[in-house]
Amino acid sequence: MANTTGFKQEPHKLLVIPGPIEVHDDVLYANAHYSVSHVSPDFIPVFGDCIRMVRDVLFTQGGQPFIIAGSGTLGWDQVASNLVENGEKALVLHSGYFGDSFADCLETYGAVVTQIKAPVGSAVGMDELRSALQRENFKIVTVTHVDTSTGVLSNVKAVAETVREVSPDTLVIVDGVCSVASEEIKFDEWGLDIVLTASQKGLGTPPGLSILVASPRAIKAYEQRNSPVSSYYASWKRWLPIMKAYEAGTASYFATRKLSDISLLL
Repeated sequence: MANTTGFKQEPHKLLVIPGPIEVHDDVLYANAHYSVSHVSPDFIPVFGDCIRMVRDVLFTQGGQPFIIAGSGTLGWDQVASNLVENGEKALVLHSGYFGDSFADCLETYGAVVTQIKAPVGSAVGMDELRSALQRENFKIVTVTHVDTSTGVLSNVKAVAETVREVSPDTLVIVDGVCSVASEEIKFDEWGLDIVLTASQKGLGTPPGLSILVASPRAIKAYEQRNSPVSSYYASWKRWLPIMKAYEAGTASYFATRKLSDISLLL
């Protein structure tokens, strides 16, 4: 990618980790923007475009994006607090450290978690997944697409196909923090319900944004809850109207967006 601004960051030790990653000079330059209000007419089309472009990245037409100030971990909180009620069952496909962490988050919000742990360096097999789904009814199944602790790439398409075959009402949740914009993800075609990620890896911008896409099935599950959402900041009750408003071209307020990082997504 050619430098189009003339700005060049100072020489520094090359950052070679899964994320945060090195950021292009043009992206850093775009961050040097004067302050604007998060409800200003100038910001509305920027945020609306970012919401629409997230759909393009994940190949979805009907998915509902959420772009919220926070880390990728906030995506776990959104899933646990909006989709799983106290005592409901969650199945975590464990291929590394982040399976443990997602399970911990779910249990914090009252989910009853079962983990299928693959041998280190491997992904959970579909026969194991099928057997677990036949034994119990799970509200959600989670899979880490790429677990940075082990480097394992899980076959998300196969996971979704297996869940749809054996337990069609179960929601398929993909932790794509390390895979979105790096690995193939076809949200609609594969029948996914949640893909969550963050800004500092495949999307190529600095840390600071939690980015999640929810299917119509997931939104319906949220709307049909029997109990209130168990988080304040992560509640879709507060964020869904914000996303819809900005995509429709009007301002709305719950909490201040991270304006600079949202602009960098463009």
